[in-house]
Amino acid sequence: MWFRKSEESPLDRLEREANDDFLLLEELGPEHFCGSHLLELHERVRLRLAQFDRLRRLNVLIGSTAAGWMVLGIVLLLAGWPTAARVSFAVMGISLLGFLAGVWLLKWKFESRGELEFALRTIEEELRRRAAIKGRSARL
Repeated sequence: MWFRKSEESPLDRLEREANDDFLLLEELGPEHFCGSHLLELHERVRLRLAQFDRLRRLNVLIGSTAAGWMVLGIVLLLAGWPTAARVSFAVMGISLLGFLAGVWLLKWKFESRGELEFALRTIEEELRRRAAIKGRSARL
């Protein structure tokens, strides 16, 4: 009941996976893509890397505020304001939950930064290889 199988048929899953250019790039390699498509993928990977970095930076900021709320809560507790300290500790818990949600979101949406960097490096190597081949054939 909790782990219900998806309503997606096997054909729908195959179509979805076939339309995922990054999955095809990983499985088939860059040599099966035309140059213009590789340039488009290169730009998409660079945009995804920039988005990943922005979201990771925001997530670290949210997580680090939890430490500040904890310090504030301790100071308020020592100062004799237990109600304000409880509020501070509650906000710290919310910050930690936000941080964990951000970690999950990054993992779900991007898998990892290394995977994006690998795709970028693969595309760049293929584009360089094609440029070298084109340069040699132009000299002949």
